[in-house]
Amino acid sequence: MPRFGYDGYDGYDGYDGYDGYDGYDGYDGYDGYDGYDGRGGGGTPSGAVGSARDGTVGHWDGTPDRTPKIHEDSWKAYQTLGGKPKAQVLDKTLGAMFGVTLNSGQQANTTGTVQCFGQTIVTLNKPDNAFLADNQLHYLRTAADLRPDRIGEIKVQISNLKSFFGLVGHMSPSATKWTLAMHFAVLRLIASLHQPLKFGFDVARPISMSYKVQPIIQTPGHGAWPSGHATEAFALATLLTRLFYNRAFDPKTEIANGNELYRHAARIAMNRTVAGVHFPSDSMAGAVLGVTVAEALVRLLDGETETPTRLYHGESYKGDFNLSLLSSALNDASIVEIASSPLPSGQVPFWLSQLWAAAKDEW
Repeated sequence: MPRFGYDGYDGYDGYDGYDGYDGYDGYDGYDGYDGYDGRGGGGTPSGAVGSARDGTVGHWDGTPDRTPKIHEDSWKAYQTLGGKPKAQVLDKTLGAMFGVTLNSGQQANTTGTVQCFGQTIVTLNKPDNAFLADNQLHYLRTAADLRPDRIGEIKVQISNLKSFFGLVGHMSPSATKWTLAMHFAVLRLIASLHQPLKFGFDVARPISMSYKVQPIIQTPGHGAWPSGHATEAFALATLLTRLFYNRAFDPKTEIANGNELYRHAARIAMNRTVAGVHFPSDSMAGAVLGVTVAEALVRLLDGETETPTRLYHGESYKGDFNLSLLSSALNDASIVEIASSPLPSGQVPFWLSQLWAAAKDEW
């Protein structure tokens, strides 16, 4: 059995309303009306409707007198699901497409990979703790000077990334419900990948390397590498880049050009170093992971036949993190090696292809 523990996910910091499945379409709270009749005038609602049924049905021998409506297809059936079942079906489907491989379940791993339908698309080579202490810790001293200016952002970003991307594109349950569905699904998918990697790598946090780091937020109990916030932010930026912008989908070029979504993603990642809970290398690893997984998903949903693969040499990366440095790393094989992997055809269910088409149609 693995010797590392998730520590109960620490409530997962409430990342963007993970527990708010019913916010998926915003309407599934209406069944709470049953408490409405408790104004002090009678029995429970179930008792009231029960007596109404008894008083109106009359004698019934159990024979049917209506024919169920048959859904035209799986997309029509999917749309009738409640918020939580929608999310559970979507999560199961996306989760089956991607997997994490770590060689050891007993000792901390030095390399971890992510697969898409069995093909490796991301390889992360981690730095050891001594390397981080010698080559990365000093960045936290410099970043700490920004704390007075960034504390508001940092606190909101603990549990809410959507609001920052919502500065770039309209994200509303009434206007862009399917974009939001994909947004939250990708967020949950990415967490299901980066958390096992953090667990398997077991990299120490900055607070473990100096008493003087003194983060301005509580340091999470799980490992530092890769940064979950960076992974999620860059995955969301990649997904939303495909939806928000009416141009060819090319994340590497968009990062080089610094589109608005990627600038927000980079700032979210950098704020974790400002806060004192992550090294720049953690963010570089998360950015590579998030962009690559989301790009593979988008290309798969778009029916493309191949996607980039990336290997991050975190074991030797000594630099800082920002969007320009990420762009440089994506063009430097000594930091990030890039190749390609085939994508299978016929693996996207009809209902998911229709959901994706509906999300694209919102823009």
